[in-house]
Amino acid sequence: MRKAIWLLVLLALGSGALAQRAVSFRLSLHPAGPGLGLGLEAPLERNLAFRAFLDLFPGGPSFLGAGEVLFKPDLGQVDRDLRGIRPYFGGGLGAFFGATGEVGLQLSLGVEFLVDARTGLFLDGEYFYAFGGGRFGRTVIGANLR
Repeated sequence: MRKAIWLLVLLALGSGALAQRAVSFRLSLHPAGPGLGLGLEAPLERNLAFRAFLDLFPGGPSFLGAGEVLFKPDLGQVDRDLRGIRPYFGGGLGAFFGATGEVGLQLSLGVEFLVDARTGLFLDGEYFYAFGGGRFGRTVIGANLR
């Protein structure tokens, strides 16, 4: 368990070493209770981004850490009036640590609205499907600061 925690911490710090990142502040609305989180997002290509995050659910206590690749186009490429609206979807691997530790698939679908060049607000629907059979979905709202 401690090795997994250190692995997630190293993943978060290693992701922060890359240039031009966004820091995400997240509020997860989970059926078992709300959670707070912190994440890092990095552009990979023109419409691709990598996101790593860690959400803490104090009611458990438990936490969820994941890394995802997101397809995240700016609709301003299609119509200038839609500039700053960025729908996205993607997925990756995640780990949920509570009473038992589970590893599984993390899926995301959401939209980010850019307030200015350095700030974005997002609404995200996320789903965690553990390889052992457990699963849960949640809604996440938050802000990205670049």
